Amino acid sequence: MRLGENALFALPDIGFVARVGRSAEVADKELSVARWLAEHGFPCVHPTSTPQPVKAAGLLVTFWEYEPDSSPSASFTDLATLLRELHRLPDPSFPLPLLNPFPLMRRRLEAASGIRSEDVRFLSKACDAVEKDFHTLVASSPQQLVHGDAHRGNVLRNSHRTLLIDYEAAAIGPWAWDLVPTATAVSRFGLPPTEYAEFAHTYGSDVTMWHGYPVLRATRELTMTTWLSQIAQSGPAANEFALRMESLRKGDPEQRWHALY
Repeated sequence: MRLGENALFALPDIGFVARVGRSAEVADKELSVARWLAEHGFPCVHPTSTPQPVKAAGLLVTFWEYEPDSSPSASFTDLATLLRELHRLPDPSFPLPLLNPFPLMRRRLEAASGIRSEDVRFLSKACDAVEKDFHTLVASSPQQLVHGDAHRGNVLRNSHRTLLIDYEAAAIGPWAWDLVPTATAVSRFGLPPTEYAEFAHTYGSDVTMWHGYPVLRATRELTMTTWLSQIAQSGPAANEFALRMESLRKGDPEQRWHALY
């Protein structure tokens, strides 16, 4: 189904999705978040009753109920509705980490292969440049449960409802973090401003008007680019990585990027 930070395999004959990852801590967090959301009636994908996570070949596998996606695809207003509902939930009854994408970005860069060393150095310095401001912003903002990677690709629409999926980046942080991917999509991925306006209206706030938006946008763009660095050895991913690096070096916030997945 998907090969990225994790690998997802559909097992429709038994109604499961197998999610293969590397971290027991992340797997346990995903399961805890999903079970808690289900207890609160939030539209999410449920883990199966299978004892899990399962260790296999040095990896961790979790199993989830298979929910086939249907047409039409979920809209940005669907995403806004889900985020509005998510952010209205009470604080979770279990500990979650404070929002901090920088350790993951640095691990990606430390493990990078097949890309230019000067690109790795540039991205490392870019992380250094924004990290302090990011932590200051998070510490000074109201904090609550955030999805952590709230883009439309993590919304699934089946025959009768829309579901927010993928909880590996869930954390405690400012609500604005979950709105940044859609706001950024206007300049980076060609989202029509009218669709973004509908998203902001449905959620009830325009994150681009918030004083912390520039810091959150810069951080989000680094998370997207360091993710891409893992698969940028050849082909379309290499071309897209080169384009993103050029725009970041130039400080060009309007350069159009392209979604590969």
